[in-house]
Amino acid sequence: MLNINTIGTLVLLILTTIELLISFLHKEGNRLKDMLANICLGLLVILTGFFMKALALTVYTMVYSVAVIKPAPSFLLWVAAFFLCDLVLYVYHLLGHKTRLLWAAHVAHHSSLHYNLSVGFRINFIHLFYRFLFWAPLCLIGITPEMILLLESLTAIWNFLIHTEKIKKLGLLDKIFNTPSNHRVHHASNPEYIDKNLGGILIIYDRIFGTYAKETIPPVYGITHNIHSHNPKDVLFHEYKNVAREISNIRGLKNKISFLFSKPRSSIIDLKKIDVDKDLRTKIYYSPLNKAI
Repeated sequence: MLNINTIGTLVLLILTTIELLISFLHKEGNRLKDMLANICLGLLVILTGFFMKALALTVYTMVYSVAVIKPAPSFLLWVAAFFLCDLVLYVYHLLGHKTRLLWAAHVAHHSSLHYNLSVGFRINFIHLFYRFLFWAPLCLIGITPEMILLLESLTAIWNFLIHTEKIKKLGLLDKIFNTPSNHRVHHASNPEYIDKNLGGILIIYDRIFGTYAKETIPPVYGITHNIHSHNPKDVLFHEYKNVAREISNIRGLKNKISFLFSKPRSSIIDLKKIDVDKDLRTKIYYSPLNKAI
């Protein structure tokens, strides 16, 4: 496990460094600033992930100890683990786009106006503190902690490598896997692309649950209300600030919870269901909040 994580991280850092140097030589000012911000965020994620892997292993081991069934390791168990882990990632990713609370962290990954390998590092470290919990139930049905952690590492490497415009459409592979073409759609703010292609390694769950979109028109990267900042602090916390400001004006614990699990950018009609001031509804509707993309 350690070898895969270490080797994978080194390879990704080398590829990103090469990409950074090319951007520097071509004097791409804004892109270069964006990439430097992405690398800073990536280093923070790597550092945080080093500790959270240990915590995840501990939690998974505790859950596995009370598993209902514990089948012996086999090829079929690995296949089942692969499909189940990818399904959990799909659900987790979907919730990250459909709930205000989880989107507050995930929006960082979508806020770049560019699309290159460095965007794979543009991740909010905060989500690492709870993300692993979504995979814990798999241990109850006999998927071992080691299987989950290994598959998560492989998925992370895969997801990093598909952040590229250099690889075009791949035909049949685009129908089965989350390829660069499919993921370009996911990062686009085009109306027809919003909240599409949420898969990890596979794209089959998007096809099953109706969240698949084929790359047909050039994607416009970013979010519907871009932050226009390369400051890592702004990238990480801008949506948390919006959430904190707005939830303070909502009356009652139940209404506050409803707000946190509402869509990332609620309409005025949606907000009527929450007890907020009339003036605040207008401010929320027209404020620079980020629709899930």
